[in-house]
Amino acid sequence: MVCPRCRKDLSRETREGEEILVCRSCDGMWLHRHQLNNLLKESGGDVELCSYSTHPVKEGGRAIKCRDCKTVDMEKINFLEYSNIVIDRCPSCGSFWLDKKELENMHVYIRKVEEGSHRVDDFSAYTLLMKLSKIAYSIFH
Repeated sequence: MVCPRCRKDLSRETREGEEILVCRSCDGMWLHRHQLNNLLKESGGDVELCSYSTHPVKEGGRAIKCRDCKTVDMEKINFLEYSNIVIDRCPSCGSFWLDKKELENMHVYIRKVEEGSHRVDDFSAYTLLMKLSKIAYSIFH
């Protein structure tokens, strides 16, 4: 098991009750489907589903291959769409690769949303309403 970023060996660790694969060289982490939701329990909803977009982010940097699917390129998606936290997600199996500090940034973002201190800039009312509807649906169903 090697890191998709720096090619060093991944180690098994338990973080916040989840056994995950971590790169001790670059501090990245491999999460299987549902593990991101479990690590971000304070969100109270399905952050994985709410982060999925039909429009992957067009960010620089090379695409990494899914560790589990081997030949599938992971897509870059924006965590909860408006956060500006870009993470890698496998469109086939739903696994995630988080680079250094991305999990920490997600915790901070969720806190800001809960406090009401997060601002959404430059989005149409319709797009924002659709996103809020998806989030509400995932929380209450």
